[in-house]
Amino acid sequence: MIANLIVDFFRNLGQQRIDGVVNTANAKKMGAIAKAKTEAAKKFNAAVDAPVKAAKGAVKTDGMKKVDPKKEGDVGWFSRKKPEPEQASPGYAEQDRTMAIDVSQLNRGTFQPCVGWVVVRTGELMGRDFRLVDGKNTIGTAADCDVVLTDPYLSSKQCVIRYENGTFTLVDLDSTNGTFLNDTRVSKEDMIDNDTIRVGRTELKFKALE
Repeated sequence: MIANLIVDFFRNLGQQRIDGVVNTANAKKMGAIAKAKTEAAKKFNAAVDAPVKAAKGAVKTDGMKKVDPKKEGDVGWFSRKKPEPEQASPGYAEQDRTMAIDVSQLNRGTFQPCVGWVVVRTGELMGRDFRLVDGKNTIGTAADCDVVLTDPYLSSKQCVIRYENGTFTLVDLDSTNGTFLNDTRVSKEDMIDNDTIRVGRTELKFKALE
């Protein structure tokens, strides 16, 4: 009886040591497996993140010129040299400054007051009106005339309406087809308000301002 108890005791003791060794070995094995899994996970994550980081870097640097910060004069994102501020062009402050202009002085010498006008009553320009000013007002087809008409039967310088000392005078300039005032051919004749001028096939109504 006692002998059986002793045998069982040593048997249990041996089994406990065996179980302890087995548990220790299993623990080391599980630790190694866990460590291997961790390393594998790190490598996997690194492999997955690499393309994403590369894509982000491409987006940030797309269209940007690569600059070597070591080269003298280069300015990059991380260079210590700061870009110089833009310098205003000479005279910028003066140009930007608001200036007062005397309109009366500006117009003096260029503005001529209107003393009357003629209105086209026939032809392509029917309804068109032309201002008459103090002095000579040339009528014709030339571009430098004061009253430019498109009638092919007119001379380049057909006639002149002259205003002097309160009097309007119609003067023919030796035109080919003549100048008519109220259906009468004239070389030089004074005019009054509402007279009719005919040059070529164009009829003009004359109006005096006063």
